[in-house]
Amino acid sequence: MPRLLTRFDMPWPVKGLIESTGFENQPRGSTVDCQNVRAYDPGTGRSRGGQRAGLTKYVNARTASGKVQDIGQVATRSTPSSQSEIGARTVYSYAVTNGTVARFNTSGFTTASGGSSALSSSVPFVFSSDLFGTVYFADGSSVKKYTPSSNAVSTWTASSGSLPADSSNKPRLIETWRGRIVQSGISSDPHNWFMSAVGDATNWNYSPSTPTATQAVAGNNADAGKSTDIINALCPYSDDILLFFGDHSIYQMTGDPAEGGRLDLISDTIGAPFGRPYCKTPEGIVYFFGSTGGVYQMQPGSPPQNIAENAIQERLSSFNANTTAVRMVWSDRERGFYLFLTPLDGSATTNYYYDVRNQSWWPDKFGANTLNPVSVHTFDGDAASDRTVLIGSQDGYVRRFDYDTPSKTDDGTAIDSYVYLGPIQLQNRPKLLLTELKPALGTGSNDVTFSVYAAETAQAAHASSSAKFTGTISAGRNKSERRRATGHDMFIKLQNNTDSQSWSYEFLGIEVNSFDGPITRQW
Repeated sequence: MPRLLTRFDMPWPVKGLIESTGFENQPRGSTVDCQNVRAYDPGTGRSRGGQRAGLTKYVNARTASGKVQDIGQVATRSTPSSQSEIGARTVYSYAVTNGTVARFNTSGFTTASGGSSALSSSVPFVFSSDLFGTVYFADGSSVKKYTPSSNAVSTWTASSGSLPADSSNKPRLIETWRGRIVQSGISSDPHNWFMSAVGDATNWNYSPSTPTATQAVAGNNADAGKSTDIINALCPYSDDILLFFGDHSIYQMTGDPAEGGRLDLISDTIGAPFGRPYCKTPEGIVYFFGSTGGVYQMQPGSPPQNIAENAIQERLSSFNANTTAVRMVWSDRERGFYLFLTPLDGSATTNYYYDVRNQSWWPDKFGANTLNPVSVHTFDGDAASDRTVLIGSQDGYVRRFDYDTPSKTDDGTAIDSYVYLGPIQLQNRPKLLLTELKPALGTGSNDVTFSVYAAETAQAAHASSSAKFTGTISAGRNKSERRRATGHDMFIKLQNNTDSQSWSYEFLGIEVNSFDGPITRQW
């Protein structure tokens, strides 16, 4: 006769996806498979699990067809127009689409004067950085600057010295650090780096008649020297530290190179792919995608640590660095970061969200391949709805994650969200008899389909295409489900793939009987 096992709840797997163990030894609190879900319900911010926030257009129009190669913003001082506002700043947002520069807000795009086809349309992405309200671009072939306040693009010329270049080759990387514009990525001089004079993006005179600590400086004429590895990314960390991510190395510039700064090797085995494959938290932790896959975290003074190796390392090692745009962006609203791995040919991909609070990974797939981003930006607007992650998609639209509604679609396409709870198993792996399910979803949740899978092993149960039985769970507390299933290992899959719907999880109580063995829960 079966032996009765006390009822227990199936908790939401807040540790996220973990694939580094055997199916039979899935860590408690994790899941063997999930998609488009989170540990924190975006509608309430509560740690109860549910479908992720959807995407919605930030701007209903687009300035040009083709990839959104860059997104950014510049803040300037403003004056209040009445006593009902502070008027501390004016925020200008800009985007580069297929080489065209335009300013935008929620009402639409306005192509900049001189902005039409101002930059290269043949490169997958463009990078920019601002200094004192003026934006400077790097695309490998152009020398352009942009003034958002007047919405005008003009030629970036040097007032002293010469802008970094080698014949027709221009830098493809650009950042602002210590009040300098920093550039690198000239294809014919890939180990070199270049910095403007402090506070002056037009001064590139490396040998002024009176040398100063604020003059322009470059790797080929500074005591710090060039990087011994080709430079793939520049990461301003603090006023005193600039990180150089190489093809297979990491260097740290400590101190101003025009005033005795030095270039120190941090790692000679880990690098990063080209572009901006990193993000930084307000607490000063840098997360970056490794040159051979994996995601690392680091702080100055500490070696990089792989935070994916005990969860999803194999997934992250199969990317093609030459055909994949790797972008990362921090979301302060969600307290985590997004990792986007966008194939430049427009094919399907899986993206990832890392929940810092739970140190957990959550795979995402958008409803259409054209939604996958080429450019990303953490938008710091005044309104709560404007403090969000903006993504520049492959179809020319700028979109945002809608945390406030939250959106139930990916810009009109259904979000296929699911999670596997389990495996349900007992010590010594006796055969089980599932006798009851008592589920509850959040108030206002749309329906969820549940499916019960059972087999002789956990792997077989997960791989099964035939559920023992299925049903529907609705918002709030549901009636008990007393259909039965037997097997040594079981999974319960919750799923919703219906357009314009979302859901959140509260609890799932189950009752299991064992035919032999101790009455002790394993999962």
